[in-house]
Amino acid sequence: MTLPTAPAAPGLQAVALALLEKRTSAVELTQAALARITALEPRLQAFMHLDAARAIAHAQAIDGLRAAGVNLGPLMGMPVAVKDLFSVGGMPTTAGSRLEVQDLVPPQGSFVDALLRAGCIILGKTRTTEFALGGFNLSRPPPWNPCDVQQPRMTGGSSHGSAVAMAAGLAGFTVGSDTGGSVRWPAALCGVVGYKASSSHWPGDGVFPLSPELDSIGLFTRSAHDAALVHAALGGHALRPPSSVQALTLAVPTVHFMDQLDEPVLHCFEAAVARLRAAGARVVAAETPEAGEIDEIFRSLVPADLLAFLGRDRVTAQFDRLDAVAADRLQVSFEVRADDYAKMLARRREVQRLVAERSVGIDAWLTPTVPMLPQPTAQFRSVADVAAWNRRATRNTRPGNLFGQCGISLPIQHLGADHPGQASDAALPVGLQLCAAPGQDRELLTMACAIEDLLGRPSAPILDPLAGQ
Repeated sequence: MTLPTAPAAPGLQAVALALLEKRTSAVELTQAALARITALEPRLQAFMHLDAARAIAHAQAIDGLRAAGVNLGPLMGMPVAVKDLFSVGGMPTTAGSRLEVQDLVPPQGSFVDALLRAGCIILGKTRTTEFALGGFNLSRPPPWNPCDVQQPRMTGGSSHGSAVAMAAGLAGFTVGSDTGGSVRWPAALCGVVGYKASSSHWPGDGVFPLSPELDSIGLFTRSAHDAALVHAALGGHALRPPSSVQALTLAVPTVHFMDQLDEPVLHCFEAAVARLRAAGARVVAAETPEAGEIDEIFRSLVPADLLAFLGRDRVTAQFDRLDAVAADRLQVSFEVRADDYAKMLARRREVQRLVAERSVGIDAWLTPTVPMLPQPTAQFRSVADVAAWNRRATRNTRPGNLFGQCGISLPIQHLGADHPGQASDAALPVGLQLCAAPGQDRELLTMACAIEDLLGRPSAPILDPLAGQ
């Protein structure tokens, strides 16, 4: 079966121009997205809820507005999908759980309102791990990673449905949330761009919370340029041109971030750094000893925040309905003392101050996004297996949340060809992470565009073999 062209394949700027010039329509884009979903979703399982009829009706209304001379901006008519933590009027929200939580689901919030004001067509809700607490559930396997049509591989989490939907070209862009890497991590393992905004950049109302101190909204896109376009359109500001690579000062941490790397990941990262240096970027070594504190804070603070939101009585009464991995993490929160919780919050603020001081004169921190390639899911059969993988896989993304930074992951697996003998291994997705100071979101995206222009992008996966399976 030959699949329809993915909505974002030409790039969102080209799609926006085609819509403006009426060479395509919102209905045509939405129909293409739905046709791809129909063909691929039986294998991918990226969606929790799909509302095709509503999406087509909305697209028809958008085309009618455009015919009447209304222009809502470059996202007008763009089909999108959002994570099952975001409330959308008329669609269910489960937060990936079997627990009864409907009384806790917030009304539709500011971010979804902004998508609709911009003229986006919401196709449906994508899958998340239970309450976004980690990257894998034993009772509900993750969606199929499009990077490998032969066997299921780890997708990362918790926004894995949105990452898979973007990697498979099921929408123009998709939306997730990031508390410890839940956008950047699955973006890296699925081979797409994942942008995590500063936590205060987009309001979190209307989003089922995990840890308010660490939560942030993020985007999955085909390219950094697409992410910059969505960011600019939703913010109502002009799109900035890419930065000059020669003007950049990038810091590579000497400890923690470069530990436990798979060889192909290290080779791709080294190739990226070499190209940046050759292009005139200043790449310096730096220390971030505070990154070593992530395990204790994420082990206790995050589940304690979730328990406080859900309520101890609710969790206790329905504990047997939790996925085993989520239950194991939530169990810790029952023993967190108030004074220890307050100390963790105070320490996080101190860490943010220390890292901000160390970041003076640095445009962004540069690291591998995830230390490993996407492994086959068959390797993970127990809570202990998943917990160990979760800790290792997020060791480079969680510091960005701890430090309050904005961040982005760019796919760089194609750079494995720079190292003879490694190209076949590095064909599996590898991510390059850039993290910048809180509030520097526009600057981060202009840097990412410049770096993407320099490094190039890998080819999209060929998914025809998955169609109709």
